[in-house]
Amino acid sequence: MRIFFVICAAVLLLAGSLTYLTQPEKQTEVPIIYWVIDPAPARPEQIDLFHAWLMEKGYGITHEIKTMADLAAFRRLKWSENIREAIVQGNPAGEKIFAENTTEADLPMTVLTPPVEMRLDSASNDLYKKLVQGVSGVAGDVIEGYNGGQQMQFLASGGMLADVTESAKQYGFTPDRTYPALVPSLYYEGKQYAFPRNVAQVMYWVNKETFAKFEQPLPPPRWTIETFEERGKAYVEAANRNESRRQWFFADRALKDELRRSLGADAFNETMTSCTLDDPRCAQVLALIYKWTYTDHILPSAADRASFDTQGGWGGQSFQLFKSGRYALFGSGRWALMLFRKFGAMELGVVEPPYGAMPCTTLSGGQSTVFAASKNRTFAELFLAYMADESYNMQIIRSGDALPPNPIYTQTEEYLRPKEYPNEWGTHEMWSNAARDIAIVQSFSPFVLPITVQRYDRDAEDEVMNNLLTPEEASRKLADSVNTEIARTVRETEKLRAKYEEYCALQEKIDEARAAGRKVPAAWIKNPFHLRWYANQGWLEDVEQK
Repeated sequence: MRIFFVICAAVLLLAGSLTYLTQPEKQTEVPIIYWVIDPAPARPEQIDLFHAWLMEKGYGITHEIKTMADLAAFRRLKWSENIREAIVQGNPAGEKIFAENTTEADLPMTVLTPPVEMRLDSASNDLYKKLVQGVSGVAGDVIEGYNGGQQMQFLASGGMLADVTESAKQYGFTPDRTYPALVPSLYYEGKQYAFPRNVAQVMYWVNKETFAKFEQPLPPPRWTIETFEERGKAYVEAANRNESRRQWFFADRALKDELRRSLGADAFNETMTSCTLDDPRCAQVLALIYKWTYTDHILPSAADRASFDTQGGWGGQSFQLFKSGRYALFGSGRWALMLFRKFGAMELGVVEPPYGAMPCTTLSGGQSTVFAASKNRTFAELFLAYMADESYNMQIIRSGDALPPNPIYTQTEEYLRPKEYPNEWGTHEMWSNAARDIAIVQSFSPFVLPITVQRYDRDAEDEVMNNLLTPEEASRKLADSVNTEIARTVRETEKLRAKYEEYCALQEKIDEARAAGRKVPAAWIKNPFHLRWYANQGWLEDVEQK
C-alpha cells in the first residue's frame, strides 16, 4: 500500500510539473497579462496597438544584435506569434529580424521588443466568474467593468480592484482626460479605480430616407416632449394611412431614464439614501409610455414586435427594422455605427432625447480596472494609460465603437468627417456635444445593488404596460421595493451603517434648506444627477446657473 501511495504521489508530482512547465507563461519570453472582456472583433487590433504603444512610449526591451550568432539566439527565444508581429512592425529593420535571407551585411541591428504580452480572456467575462476568480486570487489583470461604473463599484467594494489614484497621476490617465460628466463613475469612496474604455449614451438615430418617403419633416436636434408627441402622431398617421394594420412606427422605444431625469426626477434622492421613483414625475413618464404605445401608436407594442418577429424580410431585429424604415427613430448609442456601416450608406441623422424641463442624456460605457492582486500590475495600469492616449482613441473613432474615452480626439477631422462615410457627416458632433453639454452619469446608491433597482424598475413598467397597475401604483410599489432593499442592506452590512446615518443627517439638512428656500452647498450632494439639476435650477451655492 505504501508503494502504491508513493507511485501515485510521483505521478501527481510529474503531472503537476508538466502542467506548470506547459503553462503559457512558461512558453513566452515576456510576462503575460490578461484582459477580461467580451470578444468583440476590435479586440485583436486594440491589443496589437497596445504592444506597439508600449514600445513607442519607451517601455520596450532593447536587444543589441551584432552577429549572426546573436540573431540565432534571439530567434530561439520564446516569442508568440503576436509578439513576433509586434517586433516586425515596431522596428525599422523588422522584416529582416526573422527573414531567412538575413546576412552579416544586415548587422548590427538594435531590436526593440514589447515588455509584456496582452491576451484576451473572454471566458471569464461573466460577473460570477470574476468574483470567484478574484476571491481565489487568479483573476485577469485588466478587468472590464460595465454599465458606467456599476460593476466597478461592486467589485471595488469587495476589495478586488486596485486603487489607481496615484498611478493615474504617474502614467497619465487621470479623470481630467475624459468627459467631466463621467468623472464620478471612476471613483469609489474618493479613490479612482477605473478609466473608461469607451463612452456611451443613448439618443435617437434618424432614418432620413423614411421621413422623406412619407413627406414628413425631420425632427429638430433638440425637442420637447410635446414636440416629440406631436411629430410622432403626425408621422404614424401619414405612414400607416394606406395600410390594413399599423406597420410603421415613429420610434422603436421611449428613453425612460432620460425622460424622467429631464423632468427633474431620478432613482435616488440627493444623498442616495432613499429611492424616489414614487415621484409623480416618474408616474407621468410611465403614463406617457403607455399613451404613446396604446393610444397614439407612436411606439410598437409587444404584439407589434412579435408580429415583426414572425414575418420574413426584417429578421425580427430592431436594427433591420430601422434600416427598412419600420422605425423612423432608433434609440441607441454611437456604437450602432458598427452595424449600420454593414448596411451600406444610410442617410443618417441624430437627435437628442425629448425633454421636459432640462435636456439630458445618461452617460455610461465600458471601464477598465486593475485586479488588486495582479502580478504585473504596472503593465495593467499602463494599459489604462494607453486608453487615454491617441492610438487607442483613434481606433475607437475609426471603428465607430461609441465615443473615444478622451474627448480631445472628438475635435479631429477623422472623427467629425470620416472620409469613407460622408453619409455620417453632421452626426458625430451630436454625440460629443451631448456628452460635453447635457450628459449626466448614472446614479448608483452604495446601499442597494444597481441590478436590483433595474429589475424592480423593469417590473414596474411591465405592470403598467400589461394593465396590472396604474402608473401611480407601479411607481409607489417600485420605490417601496427598492427602499426595503436599502433598509435590509444597511441592517445586514455593518460597515455601511455609519455612512448611511451620516448621509441621512445630510439629507435632513438639504431638505431643511430647500424648504426654507435656501441654496445648498454642492459638497452636500452625492447624487450626480441632483448636482446637475440643482445647478440648472440655480439652487447651488457659489455655482453659476446653467
